[in-house]
Amino acid sequence: MSAQKRPTVGDKVSFLNEVGGGVVLQVLDGGRVNVRTQDGFELVYPIKEIVVQRSEHHYEVSDHHAQLRAADDRMDDRIERDKGRGASVSNGGKAPKPVEDHTVMEVDLHLHKLVEDESVLSDGEKLRFQLEFFERRLNTAIRERKKRVIVIHGVGEGVLREEVRKALQFYEGVRFDDADPRRYGHGATAIEILHY
Repeated sequence: MSAQKRPTVGDKVSFLNEVGGGVVLQVLDGGRVNVRTQDGFELVYPIKEIVVQRSEHHYEVSDHHAQLRAADDRMDDRIERDKGRGASVSNGGKAPKPVEDHTVMEVDLHLHKLVEDESVLSDGEKLRFQLEFFERRLNTAIRERKKRVIVIHGVGEGVLREEVRKALQFYEGVRFDDADPRRYGHGATAIEILHY
């Protein structure tokens, strides 16, 4: 950085080795800076990999103001993420915990709850029956605009769990993960349905 101006908090910078830029939030030890990118991410870059943008007007921003701005940006991100679930400035961008409501569907795939006599089915038929039942219930949940589906598949050998998750990969607009183990143990998958 020979003729280059040393970055200070509030400087707009561009990146040497990648597209884009951001604003310096903090100058760190070891020749590094904390930058909020144009995409809203806070990342640490070596000073030698950034270029301070020249501007006609340079406004000094204190560390305190930069931290306030970063906190505001994080709250705005939380509000945007939880929009429609009650997140606002007045509650710090945190959506209230949802109460049990009709937007959640539970689907229990334990075979003894689905058929009269499971002994008449082969292992392949049992699995196919459970998967078909699961897909019918998931399609119903999507049609009824449910927000979450909890699939109770049990622990077992994990075959049904894996088949359920394989099937979910063919659905656009769904995210899934393990359901809350405090409530469902380790034998359930939570599916979030993103309605567009």
